Amino acid sequence: MTAALSLISFSMRDVDQAPESPGLYAWYVSFRAGPHDWKIKPGPNGDQAIEGFLNLLRKYAGYYEPLPIGLAGRGAYGAKWQGSLELDHPLREPQEGGRVNEDEAAKRLDILMDSLDTEDRRRIMATILHRSAPVFSAPLYIGVAENLRQRLSQHRRDYTKSYDWLRDHPEDAEEVKARGKSFGARAAARNIAMEHLEVWVIDLADEENDEVTKKHLRNTAESAEWLLHRLYSPILGRQ
Repeated sequence: MTAALSLISFSMRDVDQAPESPGLYAWYVSFRAGPHDWKIKPGPNGDQAIEGFLNLLRKYAGYYEPLPIGLAGRGAYGAKWQGSLELDHPLREPQEGGRVNEDEAAKRLDILMDSLDTEDRRRIMATILHRSAPVFSAPLYIGVAENLRQRLSQHRRDYTKSYDWLRDHPEDAEEVKARGKSFGARAAARNIAMEHLEVWVIDLADEENDEVTKKHLRNTAESAEWLLHRLYSPILGRQ
């Protein structure tokens, strides 16, 4: 056995440089913001960059928003009950007619807005969020592959195909988000830019030997994948 497994990362655009070997991988989305996002933008109601940066945060948080949960039940005399529950996401754009007694949520939003109140504070927030992936952030998807390059390239093709389709058929986005058959399709449906997607891989090539055959390696990797799914619940995984 080797002392340490090889851990490397690639942007989605560069997955053709991934090793042609077995391994596990996890996709992440990085937060991207630049000076044009945090610099002061004077307007009639003050610094317009504050609301603009908040919208960036809302969009990023939306990438991790879980799908509604379907509920069904039976009552007396065979009555059927059904519906769905949606996460009350703290950064979701407020809806007209929504709940008004949200003191705690309003308080937290005020604190967040204060942290975006100046150019330097916005820059620091952008830096923290950008550096959080993958150390602090949850993975979007976890998978296992016999050939990492082939598998990751397939993800890129799925993304490109779905992104192109949804550009011409935006009305299909919710359906693909909920029932897309591949990670690439589901990522495209959430409107995640390709350049914001990065994958970290654990290369298992050096682990194969006389005692650990390719079959044993595959079984161990699949068991690890199963466990990681249940530990981290990747939002774009097959659930």
